[in-house]
Amino acid sequence: MKLNPRELEVLKILHATEQPLTSTQIVRAGEELTQSTVQAVLRKLMANGMIEVQGVTHSGNVLSRTFGATEKSKEILTQRFLDSYKNYKNIISIRMAIEGMLDMEEDEAKREEDIRAIEKVVAELKGLIKKK
Repeated sequence: MKLNPRELEVLKILHATEQPLTSTQIVRAGEELTQSTVQAVLRKLMANGMIEVQGVTHSGNVLSRTFGATEKSKEILTQRFLDSYKNYKNIISIRMAIEGMLDMEEDEAKREEDIRAIEKVVAELKGLIKKK
């Protein structure tokens, strides 16, 4: 699925929070987002199964739906990232990519956690190779 910059921005906002957001909260969290744009984007993302209504809340005197990203959106964004990497894999080694991603993390504890997660994935992949 092709996503425009506004759709990507809304998905980024929804993935960055652990709680569902109203369209007004999404507008406030975004850069140069308008209510009408966000509502149009939310309709499109819902139609494609990338977000879902996760609740209803009071927003002033009005009931408002709250939205959250679905697992499908994470899968699509992951595939988009991997497709982008595929275009550069002859230039950027896996080592350079991983080091770059780890360098982006400013929180030392989170970086250590990411390294342990990478080590676990590598160990699991080694185990699968040995089974073959």
